[in-house]
Amino acid sequence: MVPLQDIFTGATEEAKDALRFYEENYSSIGQWIPQPRGKVILTSSKPGVCRFCSLAHPNVSFRKEAHAIPECLGNTSLFTKYECDACNKFFGDGIETNLGSWSKAQRALSGVRGKRGVPKLKEESSSRWRFEHDPTGIKITQDETDPIAVVNEVTKEITLTVHRDPYTPVAVLKAFAKMAISLLPEEELPSFHAAIAWIRNSDHQIGLVKTSFFPVLYTFVPGNNPLVDSVILLRRRRDTLPVPYVTVVLTYGNEVFQTVLPSLERDAALSGQKVRFPFFPTPYELARDLEPVAPIQRERLDLTGRSLLARETIQTVLRYELSKRDEAAGNGTAA
Repeated sequence: MVPLQDIFTGATEEAKDALRFYEENYSSIGQWIPQPRGKVILTSSKPGVCRFCSLAHPNVSFRKEAHAIPECLGNTSLFTKYECDACNKFFGDGIETNLGSWSKAQRALSGVRGKRGVPKLKEESSSRWRFEHDPTGIKITQDETDPIAVVNEVTKEITLTVHRDPYTPVAVLKAFAKMAISLLPEEELPSFHAAIAWIRNSDHQIGLVKTSFFPVLYTFVPGNNPLVDSVILLRRRRDTLPVPYVTVVLTYGNEVFQTVLPSLERDAALSGQKVRFPFFPTPYELARDLEPVAPIQRERLDLTGRSLLARETIQTVLRYELSKRDEAAGNGTAA
């Protein structure tokens, strides 16, 4: 087998090191690319049994479509038949609401279309500012005395500063884990009984693993729809390797998230250790002929907090160009 780093000859040295790491330590156990006009329904060998609460029909029903990836992240095509209606509502009202609140601002900025279209952002206490997408592009309404958007006409950049909706960080972490469990091959479920119990526990003060064992690696790629929505599950090749048993890589909009699917059953030997693994390469780092419109941004997120956070600030930069008509009129048009 030809090593991945030898296949992607145009990759950066950092990307080649990452490819080498993942090839040596992991193998793929699933990859999904949701298609807007397609529909895939994942099934179980035990029809009518819920993967999350273990209850069976007729004690629970399965009338609703259960999204394997929350619809707010743009998924309209990937569903499961093994999440009962009660668990579907429980997750939808709980951890997935937290995920939606936490991700809403960036989804609005990136133009990610959810159940009700691209989210709108506005000041809840007044109508002083508003950020939305319409057929002509991005529309920003603001009070000049308290702007959310600051325009730099020299660099042709708009710096936007907005607030997240209230959320509990660890609930967002549970939502990531729930996605992975929804997609996990059935034979892997015995390794994640503790994780399933953890995500089903509405008391977020009760932990599962040490903070140091739960990294979330975040990548932001600037541009207009620069990435293909996808989810990849990677499983450790051998139990002697000092890496977590399963990791998940979620991509949508401008963002990539990597995290661990915690397994007390398979990762006991790693308990208390600090997990280190490289950022998963994006296509822009694998081929010389692909370049992002601006530098790729990366950071390590801490989503282990157990208290509700409100009015957390996020900031992003939009770049724009001037059409010939706008140059003559002296107006800017966001790209």
